[in-house]
Amino acid sequence: MKSASLKEIVRRKAALLTGASRPGRVTQLLPDGKGGFVRRTIDPESFRAAKAADHSASVTAARERLGLSQREMAALMGISPRTLQNWEQGQREPHQSAKMLLRVAVKHPRAVLDVVEPALAGTR
Repeated sequence: MKSASLKEIVRRKAALLTGASRPGRVTQLLPDGKGGFVRRTIDPESFRAAKAADHSASVTAARERLGLSQREMAALMGISPRTLQNWEQGQREPHQSAKMLLRVAVKHPRAVLDVVEPALAGTR
C-alpha cells in the first residue's frame, strides 16, 4: 500500500469520526454459525443514530453508576460540562481514551473514585 493512499484512508476515517463527512454505505459482518461471516448492508443514517444512542447511554450509565453530576463527571474526565452533555445527547462521540475510562468507571467505580476524590472535592 502506498503511503499516499494510507494517508488518504486516515484522513477519511478522521472525517467520519468527527462527523465532517457521512459514510456512503455501512456493511456489518455477522457470524453465520458455521465459523464464517455474512455481510449485511445497513442504512448509514440509521447506523449513525444507533451508534450515537449506544454511546450516549454508556456515558450516562457511567456517570449514574458513579453517582456524579454532569459537572463532577466533566471535572473527573478533564473536559467541559458542555462536551459531556454532547456525549450524553449523542451529538458527539467520546475519544477512545475517554471510552476506556468510561468502561473502567462502569466496571470498577470505586477504583475510579479512589483516584479522583481529591480532585472532585473542589467541585462539590
